[in-house]
Amino acid sequence: MMKTLAMKCTGCDVCVKECAFLQYYGNPGKIAADFYAGRANELISFECSLCGLCSSLCPKHIDPCKVFFQMRNAVWTQTGKIMPEHKAILAYEKKGLSKRYSLYKLPDACTTVFFPGCTFTGTRTKRTEQIYSWLKNKIPGIGIVLDCCAKPSHDLGRDDFFNKNFLALEHFLYDNKVKTVITACPNCYTVFSTYSKKLKTKSIYEILAKQQRTATNKLIGCVTVHDPCVTRFETDMHNYVRKLLTDNGLEIKEMKHCREKTVCCGEGGSVLFVAPDFASNWGNTRKKEAADKRIITYCAGCCSLLGKTVQTDHVLDLLFEPEKTMQGSVKPSSAPFTYFHRLNLKRKLKKQAKHDVMEKVYFPVEHQRMTKIFKVLIMVILAAGVAGIKMTGAEEIFNQEAIQTYINGFGSLAPLVYMIIVAFSPVFFLPGAPFIIAGGLIFGPFQGVVYGITGATSGACLAFLVSRYVASEWIESKLTNPSWLKLKRQTEKHGWKIVAITRLVPLVPFNLLSYALGLTRIKFTTYFITSFICMLPGCIGYILLSGSVLEVLQGKLSIKFFAGLGIIILLSLIPVFFKKIKPEDL
Repeated sequence: MMKTLAMKCTGCDVCVKECAFLQYYGNPGKIAADFYAGRANELISFECSLCGLCSSLCPKHIDPCKVFFQMRNAVWTQTGKIMPEHKAILAYEKKGLSKRYSLYKLPDACTTVFFPGCTFTGTRTKRTEQIYSWLKNKIPGIGIVLDCCAKPSHDLGRDDFFNKNFLALEHFLYDNKVKTVITACPNCYTVFSTYSKKLKTKSIYEILAKQQRTATNKLIGCVTVHDPCVTRFETDMHNYVRKLLTDNGLEIKEMKHCREKTVCCGEGGSVLFVAPDFASNWGNTRKKEAADKRIITYCAGCCSLLGKTVQTDHVLDLLFEPEKTMQGSVKPSSAPFTYFHRLNLKRKLKKQAKHDVMEKVYFPVEHQRMTKIFKVLIMVILAAGVAGIKMTGAEEIFNQEAIQTYINGFGSLAPLVYMIIVAFSPVFFLPGAPFIIAGGLIFGPFQGVVYGITGATSGACLAFLVSRYVASEWIESKLTNPSWLKLKRQTEKHGWKIVAITRLVPLVPFNLLSYALGLTRIKFTTYFITSFICMLPGCIGYILLSGSVLEVLQGKLSIKFFAGLGIIILLSLIPVFFKKIKPEDL
C-alpha cells in the first residue's frame, strides 16, 4: 500500500496545508516513497496523529492515514520495542486491562451492557453512575462493563497484542449472552464497531437522542461542536449530538473544521507523547476557530486536552448537570485521582448486587509475562533472604528467648516494637506463634493480650490489604488448591461467619488465611471486626499458656496454665463441631 500511495499521490498539497506534520515532512506520497525505499526515519509515523483529515481531504480518495498506521505496525513488527515516550500511555492501558480496575456486572438475562471506557469513567465517575442509572430505567437488565478496549496498543501498531485482548473481551461478552454494547467513549465505539463481528455497537448519544433526553430547563446560548477525529465518518453520531444540544435550546455555530473535516484535539495516535509541538498545533487551531465560543465535545480525552486552551465541556455533563456546566463549575477529575475514582466506582457497583458481578478471567499476554517475571523475582528475593539469614546466623532472632531479650532492650518503646514485629510477621510469612508466646513472657497476661491482639489484628489487616490491592493476581495464582477456592466461594456466600470460624480455629494457617480472604469480596470493616473478635480467644489462650510456662517448669500448675490449655483445646474442637453443620444452616 505504501508503494501505491507513493505512485498515486499527485502532490497537490491539499492535505499538507491543513497538517503541521505533513508541512514538516512533506506530502504523503513523498513520505511513503522515502519509507518504502528505506530513506525515511522509520519512527516519523508516530508523529502523525492518525486523525484521518488527509484521507477526508484527498481529491484522489487515497487513504494516507491507513498507510501511516501500517508504517507503525511495520516498525513494531520489525523491532518489537516500545518507545520510551509511549511507556506512560501503555501503563495507563495496562491498568485498564488489569483485574484490579475491571468489572463485569451482568445481571440475569443481560443482553446489553454499558461500556463507558477508561477515561470517561476516571474523569467523570459520578456521570458514569448517573448514565447507568438512567439506562437501567430505559433498558431493563442492562449491565455495565469496566474494562479497556486496548485502543492505545492498536494505535501504536501493536496488532498482535490488540487483537488477542480485544477478541478475548468480545468472546467473553458474547459467551455470556451479551449482544449489544453501548459506549460513551468514541474510541471504544470505533473499536467495537470496527473489529467486533459478534456484538452490535451503539453510542450513548444515539440512545439519549432517541429517548429525547432534555434538561429540566431550556438552556440559552451559542456553542460550537468539536467532533472527535475517530468519529470523522460517523455522520449519525454527529447528528445525534447536535440534536441533543438543539433540543436543549442551544444554538450551534459550526467551526470551519467539523464533522468529516474535523481536526484532532492533539491526543490522537498518542502523538502528544512524541511530538508535543504538532499536538499543540491542533489545539491552537481549535482555539482560533472557536472564536471565544464554548466548545462542546463528546470525548473525555478531547475535553481534557482542549480544555487547557479553550472552554470545553462534555455533552453528557451538559445533559445531566446543565446549570453547573454552563456556569463552568463542573470540574472533571485528573490523574492520579482518576485511578482512585475508578476503583471507588468498581467498589460501589460490586456492592449493589454481588451475585451479578463476574470476575475477569482473561488478561493481557504481556501482563501474564510480567507476572511470571514478578514471580521469579519474588522467589529469588525470598531465596536470597533465607540464605542470608542462614549464613549470618540471624535465624536466632526467631528463638523465643532471643525475641524476649531483643524486645526488652527497647525499654518504654518495647510494647510498640513488639506490636510492629507481630503486625509485620504475616506479611513476610513469619510464624506468629513465637511472637505471641513471647508477649506473655515479656509483658504478662493482661498487657500481653492487649499488645498481642493489637499486633495480630494489624498484621492480618495488612496482609488482607496487600492481597486485595497490591498483589492480588500473583497471590491468586498461588492459591489454586481446591480447598482455597472452596473457602473463597463459602466466604462470598456466608461472609463474616466463615471468617469467624476460620479465625477461631488456631490450626488454620493465619498468614495464608489473611491473604486468601483478601481475594474475596468481603468488606474490610467486616473482616477487621470479625478477625479481632475471633482471634482474641486464641490469643488469650496462647498467652495464658506461655505466661505459666516458667511456673510449670518449677513444678507449679497454676490456674493460668489450665485456663490457657482449656481455651486451646476448646478451639481445636471447633472443626469437629463444624462438620456437623450444613453450609445452608450458617
